[in-house]
Amino acid sequence: MDTQQELQVGADRVAIQDLMARYAYAVDAKRWALLDEVFEAGAEVDFVPNGGIKDTYPAIGEWLKTAMSGFTACQHYLSNFATDVTGDRASSRFYVFTQMITVKGGADQLISDGGYYHAEFVRTPRGWRVSKLSGGIVWWSGSVPSHLPWWGVDGDRFNQ
Repeated sequence: MDTQQELQVGADRVAIQDLMARYAYAVDAKRWALLDEVFEAGAEVDFVPNGGIKDTYPAIGEWLKTAMSGFTACQHYLSNFATDVTGDRASSRFYVFTQMITVKGGADQLISDGGYYHAEFVRTPRGWRVSKLSGGIVWWSGSVPSHLPWWGVDGDRFNQ
C-alpha cells in the first residue's frame, strides 16, 4: 500500500468512527431523524443478542424509539475500533459502554452495560453508511430486564 492509500484508509477509519458517534448521539439525544445520516436504506440490524429484534432500516428506527423511551437519559461511549477498509466497503468491531437513567419513585436509577458492535459499512455519495449492524451485551449492572435471553446463562458472551 502506498502513502496515498494509507492516508485514505486512515481518513476512512476516522470517518467511520465519526459515523458511529453520530449513531450514538442520535440514540442518546432521541433525535431519530439523524439515523438517516447513519444507515443505508435497507441496512440489516440485529439486536436479538441484546434482547431486541432483527429488522432493517428504517423500521429498526421505530423499534429503537420505543425501546429507548423508558430511559430518561442515556449515553453510549464507543471505543476500541478494529476497522478493516477495502475500497468502498469496510467492517469493524468496537466496544460500547452505556449508562442509562430510569426514574423510579421519583429517584434516578442508573443502569450500565458493556458490550460490542459488529458493523459493515458502504461508501455512498453521501459518505460512509452502515449496511449491517449487530450488537451484544457482555455485562450488565443495575436492574436487569427479564427479557434479556442471555441473562443468568453460562457461556462466552463476548464471542457471540
